[in-house]
Amino acid sequence: MKLDILSNQIDFTTSEKVVILYLENHLNEIDGLTITDLAKKSLTSNATIIRLSHKLGYDGFKDLKVNIIKNIETNRFTNNQVDFSFPFSPIDDLNTIKNSMTDLYLNGLTLLRNKIKMSDIKKVANLILTSKNTFIFANGDTGITSKSFINKVNKLTIYPILATENGEENNITTRMNEHDLAIFISYDKYASQYNEEIEILKKKHVNFIIITANTDPAVFAQATVGIAIPNEEKSNKVATFYSQFAFHFVLNLIFSVLYQAKMLN
Repeated sequence: MKLDILSNQIDFTTSEKVVILYLENHLNEIDGLTITDLAKKSLTSNATIIRLSHKLGYDGFKDLKVNIIKNIETNRFTNNQVDFSFPFSPIDDLNTIKNSMTDLYLNGLTLLRNKIKMSDIKKVANLILTSKNTFIFANGDTGITSKSFINKVNKLTIYPILATENGEENNITTRMNEHDLAIFISYDKYASQYNEEIEILKKKHVNFIIITANTDPAVFAQATVGIAIPNEEKSNKVATFYSQFAFHFVLNLIFSVLYQAKMLN
C-alpha cells in the first residue's frame, strides 16, 4: 500500500527507495520494527534510514514510524472513493450531493488531523507573536480565506496585513526587515506566484512561512516553517472546496494557539 508520507516530491537515493519499498510492503510489521531490524531486513543501514527520516521532515525513525502508523489509521477510516475535485456531478440528486459534500469534509478533516503537526502550528504562532509585522501573501479564494483569519486575530489585538490585497506585494517585500514575518498561502503555485518575493526575503534574512500542498524541496525546505496539507485537489475542479477547507483548518489551529497564548498571558 502506498503511503502519503512516503510519496513526497523528493529525490531519494537508491538505498532510500529500497527502505520505502520495504516499509510499504511490510506495513503489518511496522509497529514492532526497530531501526536496526529495518536496516537488516532492507539490506541498508541505520544511517540511510535516519537520512530518509530527516528528508521526510521527521526527527528520526521513531518519529517517522509513529506517523506511518497514523497514516495507516487514516487510510483505514477514510473513504477512498471521495473525489475532492469533483465530489458531485450535474446529474446527481440533492441527497447524493449532500452526502458527497459530507464525505468530502469528513475525509478532508481526517486527512488533515493526521497530517498537520501541532509543533509546526506552535512555531508559526510564536513567530507571529514575536514579529514586529506579519504580512500574508495570498490571492483569489485563498485571499478571502486569509481575510477571515485576519478578522479573527484582530480581536486578539494582532494585526496581520494582507500584502497582496492591492497588488503591493513587491513594494511591501522590499521594505520588510529581519523583524518582520511573511506567510505565503498557496495550494500549489507559490513558487511561481511569489518566487521574486521569496528570493528578496531570503537575502534580507526575513522569516517566512509556507502553507501549501506543494512540498517541492527547491523552495518549501527553505521556509522557516513549512506546513504541508495533503494534496487531494486537482487543478481542474468544480470549486476550491477542499483547499479552502484545509486552509481554514490550518489557520484556525494557528488562531487557537494565539488565543491560548493571549489568554494565559
